Amino acid sequence: MRRNDISLDNCLKCSDCVTVCPVVTAHPAYPGPKHLGPELERLRREGLPCDTEWVEYCLGCHRCDLACPNQVDVSGLIAAAKARHQKPFLRKMRDFWFARPGLLGSLLTIAPRLTNLLLGLKPVRLLMSRFLKISAKRRFPAYVAPDLGPSQAAEAGAASVLFFPGCAIRYNQPDLGRKVVQLLQRNGVRTTIATSGCCGLPALANGDEAEAKLRARAGIESLIEAVSSGTRIVTACTSCGHMLKTGFADLLGDEGELAEKSRKIAESTFDLGEFLMGRADQGLLNEAFQPSSLRLAYHAPCHQTSQGIGRPWFHLLRRVPGLRIEDLDAGCCGMSGTFGFKEEKYPVSMAVGQRLFEGIRDADPQMVVTECATCRMQIEHGSRVKAIHPAELLLAAYSEQGQS
Repeated sequence: MRRNDISLDNCLKCSDCVTVCPVVTAHPAYPGPKHLGPELERLRREGLPCDTEWVEYCLGCHRCDLACPNQVDVSGLIAAAKARHQKPFLRKMRDFWFARPGLLGSLLTIAPRLTNLLLGLKPVRLLMSRFLKISAKRRFPAYVAPDLGPSQAAEAGAASVLFFPGCAIRYNQPDLGRKVVQLLQRNGVRTTIATSGCCGLPALANGDEAEAKLRARAGIESLIEAVSSGTRIVTACTSCGHMLKTGFADLLGDEGELAEKSRKIAESTFDLGEFLMGRADQGLLNEAFQPSSLRLAYHAPCHQTSQGIGRPWFHLLRRVPGLRIEDLDAGCCGMSGTFGFKEEKYPVSMAVGQRLFEGIRDADPQMVVTECATCRMQIEHGSRVKAIHPAELLLAAYSEQGQS
């Protein structure tokens, strides 16, 4: 049984979920998670027509779930309603591709130079705005031929992990994937790279529950052998980590042995920062860092917060001598994967991110660090400050020159 099937009646209409919803603040007409989730779900189950465009504006940040005192799966109820929502043809076609970043990435990296040239042309962006309802104000990340390098060997008896790269690293930032492997190698960890496809979260976010389930089942079957042998999974994308830890189980419910497999995968999955912080607590972290004079600001992505692991990267970077880092604590960035690319949602995306942009301006950092690829896009778009994955900085701190 899915979690939202057993928690619906726990909603007492206290509105705690509404107070933390970033869209409510940015878009006063938005009904909020309490109404779109448990309140409308009760009517849906009575067979009453209550499909609404507003379900499309849920960011999937899970702040409502964290705030609920009775553990109602508010975001899950909204996601289920989003999957049933009827969209106009052009938006349905756009969301079909947004729901399949693995397929899209494999096609666009056949000739990445041509892809990047075309996506960078203003006329092409205007055409996508008109016919695919993709905001012309957004720029797509560069596509790169996938090359994460070979799996790394380590000394006998060293720890071993399976690195789940995710679509953004595989098709847009394979250099980051290689740096993740190097960082783990620096800490004596043997790393094998998973061949799994998309985790399925983009499909779920775009209302394609069938595709999300397909990706979840494929992910489970490709990961379970390693997990069953005692290997831990490490992710460098908070959205992938969130999906592996909770999304598989929520999507598939009690579908036979898949439920047990998804539980094992969830228990064996760690965010990269979480994994390294665990080694630090055991005295196993390589802390041969060179001094740095960098002044940084840290943004915690929503899907990192939803994992309940604290802020491991913030604490890891504070171990670098001389490095100064400020926790912005400015809420959701508003990008939410492909949400911010959608023409009709672009203004809401930017309004949600305004508090973060102002926090960055006040902190005046040289760079912003955050684990999420689309958070980094939004930060650079809205603040014009360079954003980088913290793994890159921690790896660079081992260099003889350090970061200055």
